[in-house]
Amino acid sequence: MKNIFGRNLIKRSDVFVIFLTLLLIFSTFLIFRHTPSQNPVAVVTVDGKVEKEIDLTLQEDCIITLKTDPVVTLEIREHTISFVDSRCPDHTCEKMGVLNNVGDTAACIPAKVIVTVKGADKNDVDAVVG
Repeated sequence: MKNIFGRNLIKRSDVFVIFLTLLLIFSTFLIFRHTPSQNPVAVVTVDGKVEKEIDLTLQEDCIITLKTDPVVTLEIREHTISFVDSRCPDHTCEKMGVLNNVGDTAACIPAKVIVTVKGADKNDVDAVVG
């Protein structure tokens, strides 16, 4: 390559190593990128107990009001779920946005409501103990 101040800054072998490194990073990203589950299920827990399990791919658009203290309202729209109304003082749960990917979680702490999106496929392996 070019000489700057009498030194070689980069050699052809360096370019080859950089190219292979970038190729490895890109292929790893493609292999391990997050792919949405075919059947995301929203699990609604109230005070640590499962209140509802909702298959987001099958559920029609609707409003769910949970009779908690304070009262919390969830909305299911276009295969997503979100907090839309809460009578708690700070309304932080309403600002969490929509949940639709496996692993998404939102909570209303004063009402003790947690919504988590999990995959419906029971064959998924979470851990292997040997």
